[in-house]
Amino acid sequence: MKRLKQAIYLGTFCKVLILGITFFVIACIQSSPDKPIELKFATSMPAGHPITTNAFEVWARKVEETTHKRVKITIFPGDTLISPMEAYDATRKGACDISMLVQSYKPRRFSLTMVMNQPLDLPNAVVSSKIAWELFQEFPEIRAEYKDVKLLFFFTTSPYQIHTAKMPIHSKKDLEGLLIRVGGPVDKAIAEALGGVPEFLHMPDTYLALEKGVLDAHLSPFGPMKGLRTADVTRFHLENTNLHVNIFGIIMNLKIWNKLPSDIRRAIEQVSGLAGAELFGSVFDGTDRETKQYMKDQGDIFIQLSTQQKTEWAKFLKSIAADWVEEQEARGLPGQKILDTAIRLKKKYSAQIERKNSLFF
Repeated sequence: MKRLKQAIYLGTFCKVLILGITFFVIACIQSSPDKPIELKFATSMPAGHPITTNAFEVWARKVEETTHKRVKITIFPGDTLISPMEAYDATRKGACDISMLVQSYKPRRFSLTMVMNQPLDLPNAVVSSKIAWELFQEFPEIRAEYKDVKLLFFFTTSPYQIHTAKMPIHSKKDLEGLLIRVGGPVDKAIAEALGGVPEFLHMPDTYLALEKGVLDAHLSPFGPMKGLRTADVTRFHLENTNLHVNIFGIIMNLKIWNKLPSDIRRAIEQVSGLAGAELFGSVFDGTDRETKQYMKDQGDIFIQLSTQQKTEWAKFLKSIAADWVEEQEARGLPGQKILDTAIRLKKKYSAQIERKNSLFF
């Protein structure tokens, strides 16, 4: 009987030992540095869009490279994971790990960030994307708009221009009474200030409206127009108005960010911030150049305002930024200081690009 009990005890001990070793091995495998940290990245851009293929995917690969493949990012394009309207809260709550935020969908929530959407005659997406990041670094009031997430970087569209279907625009007078497609409050204010009649319309619906003559004109950067086919139903393009840009943010769930090892956080920041702003801005500017060439090949007409005309238009648009400043100051926020800084940074980064370009000529 004693030997039987010893045998039972020994058998039980062996089973427990084997189970313990099994769990230990599984735990080691799961925590192995060879197994990457997987992150889900939600974006509203379609899978084949140049911003997806040449910016989002490139940035994801850069993260993988700088972390030595310890992080793997899977991109979910075309609103397949979350609604773009709820990107901030969805990311904060963990529905995705990283997402593209469209601040103009919630302009009051990101009211200080919206300085970038004001008519500041910004020259291109690289300059405006860098300005946005520096403002974020300089002003705690802007950082407070992202206190529940980790903001990795900003990027913007290239400047919005005026595109018409049937008649060229040579002056402000030519815009009076025209039905102009707009997509947000800043577009609306600009269209009204220039004498047009703003018409809110989702971007995918704009093609048919222009084709059928329901709309006369369209405010848009050049870049998206080929993919959305509005390039095929507009013939005249006022190309140097630089009316405004639209800002976006790349944000990450804060809890996930804080759980990452410090060296991985440093590696991700290395390819984000100004580097991410420049990457995405340069891609957006590149889509502008490609679409403009496509339009020229079709025989489209490109028109430019004179320096004097641009100065006159700036006077009409000045009140829009002034109204934005007044609204921020009424809320106790440093609107004027932020606007002044944005203008100063525009000169700084524009000068850098001019010096860089001069090296090639």
